Amino acid sequence: MVSAVNGGGEMNGGKWVGRPLKRKEDRRLLVGEGQYVADLKLPRMVYAGFVRSPHAHAKILGIDATRALAVPGVVAVMTGRDFAEYGPILSDLSVPKLPGETKRPIFSALPVDEVGYVGDLVAVVIAKDKYAVEDGVDAVDVEYEPLPAVIEIADALKPDAPLVYPEWGDNVVYHQHLVAGDADAAFANADHVIEERFTCPRNGASPMETRAAIASYGAAEGLTVWLTTQRSHIKRHLLAEYFKLPDNQIRVIAPMDVGGGFGVKAPLYREDIAVCAMAMKLRRPVKWVENRQENLLNIGQERDQIHEMAIAFTQDGRITGLRDRMYANCGDARVPIYIGIAMPWLGMMYLTNAYDIPNLDVDLTCVVSHKAGLTPSRAFGSFTGRFAIDRMVDLAAKQLGMDIVEIRRRNAISKFPHVTAAGVYCDSGDFDGAITKACEAIDYPGFRKLQSDARAEGRYLGVGFSLGLEFSGLSSQILVPMERQPGFGVATVRFDANGNVQLAHGDQPQGQGHDTVLSQVVADELGITPDDVRVISGDTQSAPFAAGTLASRMASYTVSAAYYAAQGLRKKMASIAAHLLGVPDEPEAFAFAGGEAVWTRDPTKRLTVARIAETALLAPTELPPGMEGGLENTSHFEADAPGMQSTNVHAVIVEAFPDTGRYKILRYVAVDDSGLALNPLIVRGQVQGGIALGISNACFEQFHYTADGQQTTASLAEYLMASSADLPHIETHEHNVPTPHNPLGSKGKGEGPTGMVPGALGNALEDALGPFDVRITELPMTYERIWRLVDARRRAG
Repeated sequence: MVSAVNGGGEMNGGKWVGRPLKRKEDRRLLVGEGQYVADLKLPRMVYAGFVRSPHAHAKILGIDATRALAVPGVVAVMTGRDFAEYGPILSDLSVPKLPGETKRPIFSALPVDEVGYVGDLVAVVIAKDKYAVEDGVDAVDVEYEPLPAVIEIADALKPDAPLVYPEWGDNVVYHQHLVAGDADAAFANADHVIEERFTCPRNGASPMETRAAIASYGAAEGLTVWLTTQRSHIKRHLLAEYFKLPDNQIRVIAPMDVGGGFGVKAPLYREDIAVCAMAMKLRRPVKWVENRQENLLNIGQERDQIHEMAIAFTQDGRITGLRDRMYANCGDARVPIYIGIAMPWLGMMYLTNAYDIPNLDVDLTCVVSHKAGLTPSRAFGSFTGRFAIDRMVDLAAKQLGMDIVEIRRRNAISKFPHVTAAGVYCDSGDFDGAITKACEAIDYPGFRKLQSDARAEGRYLGVGFSLGLEFSGLSSQILVPMERQPGFGVATVRFDANGNVQLAHGDQPQGQGHDTVLSQVVADELGITPDDVRVISGDTQSAPFAAGTLASRMASYTVSAAYYAAQGLRKKMASIAAHLLGVPDEPEAFAFAGGEAVWTRDPTKRLTVARIAETALLAPTELPPGMEGGLENTSHFEADAPGMQSTNVHAVIVEAFPDTGRYKILRYVAVDDSGLALNPLIVRGQVQGGIALGISNACFEQFHYTADGQQTTASLAEYLMASSADLPHIETHEHNVPTPHNPLGSKGKGEGPTGMVPGALGNALEDALGPFDVRITELPMTYERIWRLVDARRRAG
């Protein structure tokens, strides 16, 4: 069944869900009342700064802090040797447990003898103000002995390559050979085979707010940590294991506002540990706010993959087999929880994406190198793979002389539920309908005529499509064996005596609009308004335990928990109302709307929600006999399936200028499936924001390294991101197919739109430049790269 919510402001049957309400969170941000870690100041607080390595690989021969300690205001300097009492980071949660062969990197918060990338931690300086910290960092004298560095994947795999972890004997941190069906037979019997190599360098997400931490320690209250984090509870557990403290002696707080996350604030970082250690050592609050150079040297670095891909297909355009030799550069892998391998592994599992390809032979090799550790980003591990598979579909269509839309219809998953050859469960969707909607939106037949007419005038227009299968949360069936973490959503709904609601959940936001959407859902169930609901999250002392914000889980898992928590309260509220009104106790006979509980058998009999709450909290003697006082409920929601997916189709129209390599995106059309658009305005924002990041990654962003490992893109002067002037108007269209695995049918939209961009845009560019017979296989698609492709074809005649 396909449904669509009108985003134009209809009242949606009197319900709050489905309305495009403006975000509750925005007012405080617009008037300067947001609260971030950098805004917090505690009594006796001191400031931390890090001495970082200027070398990609070097021995630390000596660290002399004498000059630093003489700087006025400097309080202490701590090096890797001072962390020896804590030992290495060995938590089971710090390394994903995946099929295949994993080597575990053993490392501490700060290295003792050797640094592993430019920007690696060497020492931490503590001072009374941030200016003294900077002077102190500059005054620490470190003697290094530079060592050979290995930077790129090909070099890391050489037999004589410098070893990042000598005890391993090579630089392979993870390897898996995934075989499904009979790929050998598919290729042997194919009418056609195409092979191509696709690459994407390092790029990812750079939130406006950099990382920050404040740690405070006292014997009575234990360790309290304010972090820019997506996963408060998981960070607390990891810190507890590292410092050998019970969980209840650690409190982790993500402030009310976190300035963007996009995945990069999901791991536990070594700087977080160092700040906590210094607070425990000094018995004073310690604050660290990352600067932009540190940010660009250390996090937001994803992708970095190579795909040597081949597909087998029949004369009628059916893809029967896929082979891929997939390589990923995980950097030094010292990023607890992920160690760089979780992203490419999930990218491998989703490699076939929206296409029903029955026979697979995929070999994934993840290497370590003397780069910073790979960190998560939107399009988790799948950005390059999606680019590759959608480009291969167009190449197959070109070889067959088949229309690019028709070949997608023939190969897209058509029946749901569906399990891909890699084992990914796809619960619901409608690719065929979404393709139709995208074609109608751009007038695909009309565009082809326009394109032909433009070619006759010397203009180069092109169109490209991409299909996307986007996960909406990861269930416990996946997360428990992989990360020893739960996939459930959890929410506590609690009334106060005035009839207002507090909703606590474990998935702290970073700008997505969680407060608004959760308020809408709970307001519908309890007959109140979203303004009557106050949402809290991010504090391990008050929010229920959950895995945190990841994998687009809010709309499917946490929203469902809030729905069931509110529903559970309705039954109790109806019983209280029935008792006070003197009518039969039949919860189903009560409707909740307009702040009242109404007995539907006689609507004149009604009671305000505020009166029900007041009775439950302040007058328990007036409750039905045997009923407990209070009015709160906690619900844990776990889907009855391995996962939920949304099915999406994007279309791009470009104009290319072959003499300069420049191009312009004339139209970007996104047809996306959110199951049920809980708030269409927020859904559109998530889709548009994801596409904006995808365009920036696909067209501009690249971390550059010299042969000896110096990163030459350590400031925003060198690391080019898209600006608003580079982005087109992004047209969004809903094509919603509710999932059967949660009560509202809703699906998340945060993760997938980013990965849709490179395939659609690359296909459109190659279509525009068809007369030049260029083949686009490398990201980013910079103007210079496009010009060089065209120039090479012209020179070749």
